[in-house]
Amino acid sequence: MEWLYHLGVPEDQIEELASTSANTVPVMMPYIDAFFMPRNDTDRPKVVPDGAVNFAFVGQFAETARDTIFTTEYSMRTGMEAVYTLLNVDRGVPEVWGSTYDVRDLLNASIMLRDGKPLSEMDMGFLEKLVAKKLLGKIEDTDIKKMLEEYHVI
Repeated sequence: MEWLYHLGVPEDQIEELASTSANTVPVMMPYIDAFFMPRNDTDRPKVVPDGAVNFAFVGQFAETARDTIFTTEYSMRTGMEAVYTLLNVDRGVPEVWGSTYDVRDLLNASIMLRDGKPLSEMDMGFLEKLVAKKLLGKIEDTDIKKMLEEYHVI
């Protein structure tokens, strides 16, 4: 009934049409590993398919550029893209955060995987400690050492 309402069907006809004319086709949900399978841009429908004027696909199984599915942000971006495109809103969807290529994010993620503990608290053997000390000596007074300290790596 809600779908018919949003399509603009006159309200006095909605209940009748919903009970006598609506067909539902049950389908299988994708397996959870579908999120991680290799894919290309033809595996999923575009958010707003070519020629569409009043419908769009949103969520995890719609295709949008430069993003990774399985995130809330992906679902939000597909919704924004659908609305902006169909309503001709002159506004861009926020860019995807490029954390893949940001060494600061990689350092921070590495430390979070260690429960926030710096590498200096790792259980290392004598030889490993010696190598770590020598390497730290090589980066003394450098921007690299400052960054490692700032992100609590050392």
